[in-house]
Amino acid sequence: MGQCRSQAAYDQSELDEFQDLTYFTKREVLHVQKRFASLNPKKITADRDAVLTKEEILHLPELAVNPFKERILEVFSDAGNGNMNFEQFLEMMSQLSSKAPLESKITYAFKIYDFNGDGHICESDLQQVIMFLAQPALSGAVLHSEERQQVIENVIEEMDMDNDGVISYLDFKHGMSKQDGFLESFKITL
Repeated sequence: MGQCRSQAAYDQSELDEFQDLTYFTKREVLHVQKRFASLNPKKITADRDAVLTKEEILHLPELAVNPFKERILEVFSDAGNGNMNFEQFLEMMSQLSSKAPLESKITYAFKIYDFNGDGHICESDLQQVIMFLAQPALSGAVLHSEERQQVIENVIEEMDMDNDGVISYLDFKHGMSKQDGFLESFKITL
């Protein structure tokens, strides 16, 4: 690292490694790399290892429509700020692909909803989830504070299997594995 490399094609060993570490074929890896480079061609042409900003990545149309777009980028970014190099972007796209297994998707969905990063989804995390989902510009709905609180209480009651007032990863995994459409809703197709 540190040296400036152009956007030259990845060599066979790099493609093999990317294929081994993702749910993608070599051809799909190259397609993802092309999409990544398209977000700032000048920067990537100058340095294949360049980091794109969250703002640059948000120009990806498939991501732009997701109400959790910024949070998704933060979770997959090593620095937690949404900025990514190609490897982080590839990991995100792999985990959000239709090829990723349910368990993996549940793990990342949990991280996305655990806004405070304490390992549980608590009332404050659910407040933020609801704020993301009930944005009037997206849904046309406005939830009043009493309605939001009722939704939070219902979600915790339904998913909190050990009745400790928070949703642990195991609680979340159990609840999401029973949700119809979860796999379909937690994907991005490039």
